[in-house]
Amino acid sequence: MWVLIIIPFNLRNNPYFILIIVFFITICSFTKSISQTDSTFIKTDTLISISDSTYNSIDTLYINDTSFIKSDSLNIQDSTATGVKPPPLPREVLPVLTKADSLRVSYFIGSIDSLKSEAFHPIDTSILRFHQYDPLKFGNQFYSTLSNIGLVHKNFVYTPHFTTGYNLNSHMFDKYMYFNSEVEYYQQVIPYTDLRYTMGPKKEHNFYLIFSRELFRGFSIGIDLGIIQSPGEYTNSKSDDNKVFITGQYYTRNKRYGVIANYLRDKIEVQENGGITNDSIFEYNLQPDRAIMPVNLSNDKNLVIQSGFYIEQYFNLLKPKSKNDSTTRKIDAGNISYAIQYQRNQKIYTGDPMDAFYAPYAPAIDSSTTFDSLSQIRLRNTFKWSNQGYSADKLSEVFNLSFGAHYDFIEQTLPYDSVKTNLNQIIPFAGISLKLFKSSYLKANANLIFGDYNGGDFNINVELDQFLGTELWNLGQLHVQLNLTSQMPSWFYSEYQSNRFRWSNDFEKENILKIAAAYQYKFLEAGFNFTTLNNYTYLNDSVKPQQYESPFTVLQVFAQGNIPIKKFGVDTRLIYQVSSNSDILRIPMFVGIMNIYFRSEIFKKAATLQTGFQLNYFTSYLADAYMPELRRFYIQNEKKIGNYLYADVYVTLQVKRASLFIKYSHFNSYFGNYTYYMAPHYPDRDARFYFGAAWRFHD
Repeated sequence: MWVLIIIPFNLRNNPYFILIIVFFITICSFTKSISQTDSTFIKTDTLISISDSTYNSIDTLYINDTSFIKSDSLNIQDSTATGVKPPPLPREVLPVLTKADSLRVSYFIGSIDSLKSEAFHPIDTSILRFHQYDPLKFGNQFYSTLSNIGLVHKNFVYTPHFTTGYNLNSHMFDKYMYFNSEVEYYQQVIPYTDLRYTMGPKKEHNFYLIFSRELFRGFSIGIDLGIIQSPGEYTNSKSDDNKVFITGQYYTRNKRYGVIANYLRDKIEVQENGGITNDSIFEYNLQPDRAIMPVNLSNDKNLVIQSGFYIEQYFNLLKPKSKNDSTTRKIDAGNISYAIQYQRNQKIYTGDPMDAFYAPYAPAIDSSTTFDSLSQIRLRNTFKWSNQGYSADKLSEVFNLSFGAHYDFIEQTLPYDSVKTNLNQIIPFAGISLKLFKSSYLKANANLIFGDYNGGDFNINVELDQFLGTELWNLGQLHVQLNLTSQMPSWFYSEYQSNRFRWSNDFEKENILKIAAAYQYKFLEAGFNFTTLNNYTYLNDSVKPQQYESPFTVLQVFAQGNIPIKKFGVDTRLIYQVSSNSDILRIPMFVGIMNIYFRSEIFKKAATLQTGFQLNYFTSYLADAYMPELRRFYIQNEKKIGNYLYADVYVTLQVKRASLFIKYSHFNSYFGNYTYYMAPHYPDRDARFYFGAAWRFHD
């Protein structure tokens, strides 16, 4: 099948243009999928497993409606996921899936652990949140950000970051990047393509492509590409974000050996304006033309590039049973696996060091120009054994065990430093999962770090899922989690230097204890997170690292769900959160997201229409300010933001596999209340129209 794609922006200037063309030539050279009826890993039983829970690790909350939320805060390959099949979900929510369903598409994420655990995620075909095209808002999320899409961001909902080893990520651009832990490996019978395009004001464009197909029996390839380009309303606020991963999978016919691999590349190129110079000009609407409103920086830029590859292989120690062997193994010898991951980071900040914006800080090393160039490389080798083999033995149905070790080599070069820093770390890890009785599932994993910088760090995580009632009488599900972590602060806080900022600190380990619980019944969920922090490390109001040695706590209580009321519905998420030390950890007390919609079939049930209002709100608080040269947020004591309702109105139409939406975003900005900041000195964008389209192909 030939597909003609017309994109109304100059993709030829994009570094992925050649890649897209070559890839589609390859696609079109195959007219049929070989062995289409033999899916590599399609199961005849349910695809739903406990690891396919709608648990959202970004905000430590739950998300409904199959909107799996991605995060790099817990590396999947470090979590040593183990795959005891969970108790069955209530009969009413089990999907009716058979091998004959050639349109069925699912994927596993990150590593072979997910494959062995049968942690398959179905693709999201719902239009419930189709209008939430911005990664910062999709899945009822809400982030503090700057005055354009594609820029740095920080979650309004407090989220601790648990890391394993030397942390190369700053988490400031996470939602616009891909990470190895969230790479999707698709499982399908026939080729699958998903195209999405959104067009906004000021030549804003967003394009996404997903493609996967089996080239020959046992071998499949895939690509996931995302492009965001937006000049922005304010001076020097342009964003140009590109991300892509290419995957390959191969499994022998008897599934004794398998290998997965990916190549990944993210490129974030953004302009930095330092915010508007005078908030009064905006708040009194003295200059309605945002393009000529004065800003602090006129030529500064940030460039972030992450690239690398990942290859993981497994080998089942026992031969598979013959077709004539009707006996059931009591114990499987399991599998051994080896993975290699290479990651390279480049972060470059350029600008004029003599701008008045930077005058309050340390003198510049180079007064003629700022060129902060940071380089990081990590090579990780992982060896592991797991008792998960063919999942046909009695023991693996109730008990799984895995253990192994990472060996990391890290090379880092700081800006204005010609000396490379080399670090070596060994990280043993283990995981266990148990099926208790008929309705309980317990999972635990731990790791310990030996070596440079992070030596002595450890993480212990225990989770319990309890299904209440029976398959015929569903009383919901209870989820409980306990996480204990001791880790060094990010390398950034210990030693760093740029043209204006430099320090060398000897901090203690951060200690984090998190207790979480949630109860889900049908379409509603409620729960809490209670986190204790000790030696919390942050940037103070002088933009210098500081460690608070005394313990303090963060309490979060949440409720959320998609509540149907005949043809109407309310898709909402409500979070109450409070920090016992608001001087150093500042978060809004309340965050609310609500999608009030009407949905109905039209045109004799040939199409589905959904229209509604999207409302976002957070209470007033002293939000962290943003420092462009560091790509970080820091404490400030001058300006509160919040206590403003953001309102969108939208219409979505779905016809078979095609979906369209039109949205008038932030329409209430015309009401005259010019206090809508998403970060101090960074106003949100004014009212604007969006048009979006998506089309899925299964051939």
